[in-house]
Amino acid sequence: MDYKDIVGHELVVQSLKRAVKNNNISHFYLFEGEEGLGKRTLGRTFAKTLLCEEKGEEPCNSCSSCIKFDHLNHPDYHEIEPEKGIIRKGQVEEIIRGMSMSPFGGDRKVFLMDQAHLMNKEAQNAMLKSLEEPPIYVHMILVTSSSKNLLPTIVSRGQQIRFGQIPISLVAEYLVQREGMATDEARFIAEFSKGSLGRAVQLCSSEDFFQIRDWIIELMDLLIRGESWKIFSAVERFTEEKERVQELLDIMLFWFRDLMVYKSTGDLSLVINSDKEKLLSEQSFLDLDRINDIIKKIQDTSMNLQLNVNYQLSIETMLFKIQEEF
Repeated sequence: MDYKDIVGHELVVQSLKRAVKNNNISHFYLFEGEEGLGKRTLGRTFAKTLLCEEKGEEPCNSCSSCIKFDHLNHPDYHEIEPEKGIIRKGQVEEIIRGMSMSPFGGDRKVFLMDQAHLMNKEAQNAMLKSLEEPPIYVHMILVTSSSKNLLPTIVSRGQQIRFGQIPISLVAEYLVQREGMATDEARFIAEFSKGSLGRAVQLCSSEDFFQIRDWIIELMDLLIRGESWKIFSAVERFTEEKERVQELLDIMLFWFRDLMVYKSTGDLSLVINSDKEKLLSEQSFLDLDRINDIIKKIQDTSMNLQLNVNYQLSIETMLFKIQEEF
């Protein structure tokens, strides 16, 4: 594990390296940004750097501390994760007890808490007390995708490090070079994941993602051609895929947005379903206002499902309304 393994976030990496170089390291960091941006990975790399015996801007990867870190048995590094979706007071109390003991090897101890926003109220209050006067050798890294769910008093005590989206081109490049994906597929997944490397890697390892995409696109084509009888079997398939319905709806949104862009510009380089040019061309007779209406219907369905509106009825209504546009 090294900074070379980090995709994007150059400014964040430079800032952390500079803090180490100038010996201006905070005792409490808050790494904040959307899911899948690599916050935890960068937090681990920074922790490894802080514990490295060489005291450089980057981990040396050869000292006993770095080797222990890579083997997941470093006595002065502790990582905390939610248990069944919650971080409880008892887990924070374990951190506090760990803070009270001096480092085993070097002169630092590092604690990293992933998904810190899942701390319940009691855990956050206990955490706040531990942050008031931490031992000089302690460094705490909280990783969160929702700082608004943390006590303002916790947020205000930390040095906030904001993670922005990773450029689509870097995500696509990573998928090609590290995951061995074809360029077109890598570009589609990079766009679809909206700059989330974690999400992109997850989709890359999915055995049926592109099969699902093809099914959705074929279904939309059949509805456009007036084959409304397909809706009932489609609702059954949507029910089978209920756990990933937002993914299915996103595939639909990307398709109709591509159709709108292609119809307006004729430029294939601006669409992410670039391997479907023939079908995009065949559907480009559609009126832009109708495409807009379809996009709105899909977005409304997504919102309704988040509000726990009847699932099957919502999907069925959406598909019939899409078909009615033609």
